[in-house]
Amino acid sequence: MESSEKATTTTSTANALQGRAMRVLLTTQTLFFLALAWCIYLQHGFDARTAGISYFGVNHRTIFLAIIGYVIAAIGLWRTSRLFTAGGLDPLLTLGLKLVATMLLLLLLTPYTGGTFLNWTHMTVGVVGALVQLAISYALLRRSGSIAAITGASIQLAGGIIGAFSLPDWKFQILLYGELLFELGFCLVLLQWTRFLIDAA
Repeated sequence: MESSEKATTTTSTANALQGRAMRVLLTTQTLFFLALAWCIYLQHGFDARTAGISYFGVNHRTIFLAIIGYVIAAIGLWRTSRLFTAGGLDPLLTLGLKLVATMLLLLLLTPYTGGTFLNWTHMTVGVVGALVQLAISYALLRRSGSIAAITGASIQLAGGIIGAFSLPDWKFQILLYGELLFELGFCLVLLQWTRFLIDAA
């Protein structure tokens, strides 16, 4: 009887953690993408398409929206990492989320238009952050072969490929859309990770 009550309590706690993680992610990611959508509405020309999301952090019409979006996303990822830790998920996963959250803020603090040093720092932070996000998706695929997990990782990978081809001067200049796909796929991956808060209970 006591064992049954303990199991019920554990499951209830896991359900609560999953619910909180889902709410945090859905709220902060929705606000992040809304901020980006507003930025695109204001500035959707050639410069935005070729420079990507980073352009919104240096353009006077969109910089405030970009800061709000990035900060909200960073807070959401940091809070999610703490919920994942409480739920007993892999410490490397929670570390990865904290790294991505930190790198979002570093991207704001290193505008690519601020000279060679800041430009290279910005690119390095962006590439490392993308690799960490891909690693988180890879870890999910190793743990789950669900259609939702594969869909999220595939969208992210497609965005990454588009972004990679858009970086060199290959006349394939749609970096913005590649980055948007990449972040959308990562969002779907994170939502799938919340399922394992219950499995870990």
